[in-house]
Amino acid sequence: MSSAIWKRGWNTHPLRRRIDVLEARLLLLLCAAAVGCASMIGVAHGWAAYDHQRSVASEQRAARHLERALVLRDAARSSPWADESGRTERVPVPVRWTSASGAHVTGQAPVPLGTQRGEYTNLWLDRQGRITSAPAGEGDVWTGALAAGAGSAAVVAGVGALAGLGVRRVCNRRRAAGWEAEWSRVEPQWSRRT
Repeated sequence: MSSAIWKRGWNTHPLRRRIDVLEARLLLLLCAAAVGCASMIGVAHGWAAYDHQRSVASEQRAARHLERALVLRDAARSSPWADESGRTERVPVPVRWTSASGAHVTGQAPVPLGTQRGEYTNLWLDRQGRITSAPAGEGDVWTGALAAGAGSAAVVAGVGALAGLGVRRVCNRRRAAGWEAEWSRVEPQWSRRT
């Protein structure tokens, strides 16, 4: 950093004390270190989470398969949990599909509201033939990675903020001690006591 940044305005104020200049410089360095560390750690943790989430998603895609199932009962037309978000609500209804061995299997699967009996729906099955959720997609992987990176960056920034508060507290104590020492020197003359 140039010397102009270190000297600009910090040494010219008539009420400036050395502890004030030291505190300003320490807080500037701490802020720069916190921003740099938070960004590096956030990116590193985000990429590690991305790699992990991507491997989990590929394992899920390998362990699950999509199956077409026949809906055995009409699904409700509305749901007590419906909201105005525009998402398609799903309700569980009985469905039937053919297993890998050729046997008919019946189970409960979530289908969109208003699905009629006799329609077909897609469901995901695991290796044991149990109904499961869809494997994580690319959007889910990126969402998890961004959340992990942002979370770790926020933790590092929080640690930097706490360290800044610690620096401020130590400097305030030093200032108070300086004021006390100066007052004990000036007070007898000011109050005309000897």
